[in-house]
Amino acid sequence: MTIREQIQNAIIAATKARELTRLETLRMAKGALLVKEKAKNKLEDMTDEDVVETLRAEVRKRRQSMEIYAEHGKEEEVEALRTEISVIEEFLPRQLSEEEIEERVRTYRAEHPEINHAGKFTGIMKKELGDEADGKILNVVCRRVLGQ
Repeated sequence: MTIREQIQNAIIAATKARELTRLETLRMAKGALLVKEKAKNKLEDMTDEDVVETLRAEVRKRRQSMEIYAEHGKEEEVEALRTEISVIEEFLPRQLSEEEIEERVRTYRAEHPEINHAGKFTGIMKKELGDEADGKILNVVCRRVLGQ
């Protein structure tokens, strides 16, 4: 079953269970997917990779909004966005924790001690880890490991 089908099934289940917040979040995610699909060539179907990319973008937007709301002391909005993120993340592949990322980065660094530039190291590790690691966290970990 594709991720889009899973989202559609979750919309139906949330409707039946009358989970309003979950339903609204799933509908927003489905809407983002439809917008992305319209932007792509209609001859191509959206792959699960495209869906994951779109959903990650939605999570990223919500995290940025959370930071802004937190700066202004709007805790209610922060919690609402946190709930939306948790709903969207149900449909995304599991990401490594910061500790797991650091372990993998340190292992790679031990094998390749010649790398000493944080940006270059982050790029290499992003290719190595793919979607398993959040780029922002990965950058922080790479800088920490390199002592920069």
